[in-house]
Amino acid sequence: MKHILLFISVLFSLGITAKTAQPQDYLEDIRQEMQKKWPHNKTINLVFHGHSVPSGYFNTPYVRTMQAYPQQVLEAVKEIYPYAVVNSITTAIGGENAEQGAKRFKQDVLCHNPDVLFIDYALNDRGIGLERSRQAWEEMIKEAQRQGIKVILMTPTPDLTENMLDDNSPLEQYSKQIRDLSVKYGTGLVDSYAAFKQKKKDGEELNAFMSQSNHPNAKGHAVVKELILDYFFDNHQWKGYNSISTLKIIRKVADWQLINFESQVQKGSRWPNSHAYWAWTNATMYVGLAECAKLTGDQKYWDFLHTVANKNSWKVGPSPYFADDLCIIQPYTMLYEKFKDPWMISESTRVLASLIEYPSTASLDYYAEGSHSRWCWCDALFMAPTSFARVGKITGDNKYFDFMDKEFRVTYDSLYSKSDRLFFRDTRYINMREENGEKVFWGRGNGWVTGGLAIIIDHLPEDYPSRDFYITLFREMMEKIALLQDKQGFWHPSLLDTVAYPMPESSASGFFTYSLFWGINRGYLDKEKYLPIAIKGWKALQSIVHEDGKVGFVQAIGADPKKVGFDDTEVYGTGAFLLAATEYMHYLNSEL
Repeated sequence: MKHILLFISVLFSLGITAKTAQPQDYLEDIRQEMQKKWPHNKTINLVFHGHSVPSGYFNTPYVRTMQAYPQQVLEAVKEIYPYAVVNSITTAIGGENAEQGAKRFKQDVLCHNPDVLFIDYALNDRGIGLERSRQAWEEMIKEAQRQGIKVILMTPTPDLTENMLDDNSPLEQYSKQIRDLSVKYGTGLVDSYAAFKQKKKDGEELNAFMSQSNHPNAKGHAVVKELILDYFFDNHQWKGYNSISTLKIIRKVADWQLINFESQVQKGSRWPNSHAYWAWTNATMYVGLAECAKLTGDQKYWDFLHTVANKNSWKVGPSPYFADDLCIIQPYTMLYEKFKDPWMISESTRVLASLIEYPSTASLDYYAEGSHSRWCWCDALFMAPTSFARVGKITGDNKYFDFMDKEFRVTYDSLYSKSDRLFFRDTRYINMREENGEKVFWGRGNGWVTGGLAIIIDHLPEDYPSRDFYITLFREMMEKIALLQDKQGFWHPSLLDTVAYPMPESSASGFFTYSLFWGINRGYLDKEKYLPIAIKGWKALQSIVHEDGKVGFVQAIGADPKKVGFDDTEVYGTGAFLLAATEYMHYLNSEL
């Protein structure tokens, strides 16, 4: 639907609304045909005619046919039309212009009996000029229409050697001509150029969509694919397709993590026991994986979690007063909720009961003696209170909620900035400043808090006296967090200094996206206001997943903002991603 709105807005800006074919309506007969089952169906041929881009050239001379938009379109169409016999036929030739394409049009294109014809030549037509280009396009359009073929014209993908924001750039002139031809002949229009131009205006780096200056990469081809799919999908079908696509990426990320888990455990970090089976790093991933297991119903994920719990002997970390060592209780409770074996949580309940009976009274000043026996750092609000809340819900004993509530409020009073609606990581950072003079608010640190709040609220009794406190805090924080999302949909290592830290950070972005969808799904956040922000966050998260399923841009273990790159990953980044992805799936499923 978003692509349709972009399409319409472009036409209005041109003063054109009457003659250009509208998505969905234009291919209504094709869409109806693709829903038929054998023996009443017929073969549908989608023919893509043009130059190197539809051919699949990435870094010349390498051709990645399966990642180019013609193949991406075919795969997507087949997900939604499982009974259809659909061929994606590429007649494009690298380096060719429209005049050359028109000369071989009858013998190389019409011989395939296209039902839908896509024409994409503008990038190379700069070499023959606007007038010759127009004549060649018109020749192909008229010949196809005489044959009863549905024609969809395509404006060009970017050439980074041109300034896309210049309304007088060569490719902008060709795009305008293509739009005019679409109106004149009543064809469909896929306005790739307008879509990429809007991304540029929104501050997105177009390099991320390109394999070389004039060839898109798989991500760039996906932008074109989505524009094309507006001709094949209605709103309901889009939601179904998004659900299928999201489930695939969830499995890809989860499976990569399972394959690489032991190597990450062995690698560890400079922090002792940082990747032990019971460590908070892995426990965070286990929580995301458990949500993945619940969503997919795939037993292998439960089996993996059961195996690591057995390796831990279902025990917490060695220092139970240290919040990080309690995070492992969360996946234990999730396994208990699945299998209902009391021994799965018996040790956890014993440890938490002991902490309640013999509480620490140390100061939360970071350097005070015994400070880490309490929740003196904001990360702890994901590690410990969530475990108390989960056990409290299972046992029905309010003592777990009461202890959690008392300790949480102490941390809140110590670290929460009411004026900023954000948490300092710990007391060391209250008077620190970033290079730009702003306060130091760590992205992932605040992600730990909002993610923790979602879990706490989910497990608190409806009539618990402090429940409204947590809901109010969650709303306050998410209102501020939403304002700090960048134009691409990410959040950064530092929430208030994106100049010093211009790169995205995916664990923070994962937790915030999870929190947004969770709040929308539960009715705590206004859907109209927050849904566009949540969807933008989800789309950004998808873009940092490697082809093999590794989640990139995950900041290493630390306590404050640090620079990070696409190849950097960590298990808790996978956990945050899976939490966001599964909560997005719950949203999609509620809309189907």
